[in-house]
Amino acid sequence: MRRRWRLVAAGLALAIGLALLVPPLLTRAIGSRVRAEAARRGLDVTWRSLEVRLPARALLRDPIARASGDTVFQARSLAVALDPLALLLGRTQVSGIEVAHATARLPASHGVDPDTLAPDEPARGRPGDAERALRVRRSAEGVARLVSMPARRLPRLTFDDVTVRSSRGADALWSGVHIAWLGVEPSQGGVRLAASGSILGEREVPFVASLVHAHDDRLSGAIRLEIPDTRGRRTALVLGANGIVRQDRRQGRLVIADGSRFTIGKLPLIVRATIARQGPTLDLTLAARGLTAEQVQGSLPEAVLGPLAKLKVRGSWDYKLALDLDGARPDSVRLAASVVPHGLALDWERSRLDLALEQPFVARIHLPRGREVERELSEANPHFRPLERIASPLVTAVVTNEDGAFFRHRGFNLEAVEGAIADDLRSGSFRRGAGTITMQLVRNLYLGHERTLSRKFQEVVLAWVLEHLTGITKERLLEIYLNIIEWGPNVHGADEAARFYFDRDASEVTVEQALFLATVVPAPSKWRSRFDATGALRPFARAQMHFIGRAMVAKGWLPAESLVSTDSLKVELAGAARAVLFPPDTTGPDTTGPVHDSRLPG
Repeated sequence: MRRRWRLVAAGLALAIGLALLVPPLLTRAIGSRVRAEAARRGLDVTWRSLEVRLPARALLRDPIARASGDTVFQARSLAVALDPLALLLGRTQVSGIEVAHATARLPASHGVDPDTLAPDEPARGRPGDAERALRVRRSAEGVARLVSMPARRLPRLTFDDVTVRSSRGADALWSGVHIAWLGVEPSQGGVRLAASGSILGEREVPFVASLVHAHDDRLSGAIRLEIPDTRGRRTALVLGANGIVRQDRRQGRLVIADGSRFTIGKLPLIVRATIARQGPTLDLTLAARGLTAEQVQGSLPEAVLGPLAKLKVRGSWDYKLALDLDGARPDSVRLAASVVPHGLALDWERSRLDLALEQPFVARIHLPRGREVERELSEANPHFRPLERIASPLVTAVVTNEDGAFFRHRGFNLEAVEGAIADDLRSGSFRRGAGTITMQLVRNLYLGHERTLSRKFQEVVLAWVLEHLTGITKERLLEIYLNIIEWGPNVHGADEAARFYFDRDASEVTVEQALFLATVVPAPSKWRSRFDATGALRPFARAQMHFIGRAMVAKGWLPAESLVSTDSLKVELAGAARAVLFPPDTTGPDTTGPVHDSRLPG
């Protein structure tokens, strides 16, 4: 009996000893492992305290992760639970993660260039492009690896008050997401996800999500978005899912089976997709058949539709989109999109959106930051210029820089989108966009410059409508565009620009002046940065001008002999622009004479 008690006592002592000794040992081991893994990813991690609780749970208090000195993640607490059985077998398997009151920031990327030609040859690239591209590929591979992990094997996840912020700045379509609460729980051989929070941006969009991935690979559920309008009212938009989603961790592949149905309101979409870690690659097809305007307007909130809510059309249409993308081979990207109309036509009498642009009208021009101005597009405006009264070099220079395929596409340039995606993949950043002149015209006349997904959707649809359903000619669209676009402070249209910069009519602009004006269009508020302190063009401005000129020569729009060398390009400012660049000296004895600065030619 005594021997038995001694054994029990020894066992208790051993257990107590292990309970006292093991946690500190595990704490040091886990702390070293966390720091090593973070360092391998370029992160420096610190925390206020690390606690290990048996059987296998680690709790970090106030963890902070930094990259190059910048904080990219911080939380009040981060807890990770490990599977004890897996530990006994020598494996590390996470069984649960809990994050509370945390903020994460996505890595910064370079902002998108305007929808113009690049000033440098594409093949030359920029410093750091290869490194950024590699980081982006690795991040994409990580995402592909994550989505290919069988959802049914996900650990229990609990997020409480977690905010993920984008670093792309003011031009981003979104600024982040706030997860008020998220829970992922195993459920009858599958997994259930429930979440609530808000998508952050110019207007906050609350959401509630409930999704189930069952044992037979069927994904079902819905995400409810509360879309705000300009008056602060919110309308629900429900995104539904009912399809087969197969995940193969070994192959690093996620497949959305052909025939899977997703819905946007009442709009049915047939989706097939494959995401693979190797590359990574994305193969996506999306199709919708027999769509009508009534279906669309009955499914989408007015805030999403915007001016499209005022359109009335007869007939129906089919839509198909296909995207094939390989991160390892940027130039192989393929994008196809088609609209197949079935008796589709504008109902001019019932539509409340004025698309009758063939006749003279007063244009209300939408500018960034909610500004608006008006210009009369008729002979009543002394600065209005029909297309034939704008110097040919100016017309072709602007078209070359803004939308070289303007006369070939029908509102949306798929070739340019493919090129933009390839450039972005090669550079590892959002290097350039692919907006067309028609899309810019829609933005200026109807939409404004708000950076939201709904505004992008409206822009693409209205550009398609203008080019397919209104009968407006390409020449008239270009004429309107050249008479309303911003070229400087309250300077709109080609003639106002020619007067402001060169004190001459738009019909008299020279080749060099036209090349300069074309470079101003993407960023009219920054025109002064193109000149140095002496009033001479800076090298980057001359490089941009010469690049546009070479593209014009290649298109046959400019004789080669009309383009001087890069170093020889120059323009002489006159009129209001000259006075803005070199304000008159009002401190001297004589301020009544003509404006002149010896640093400027002439």
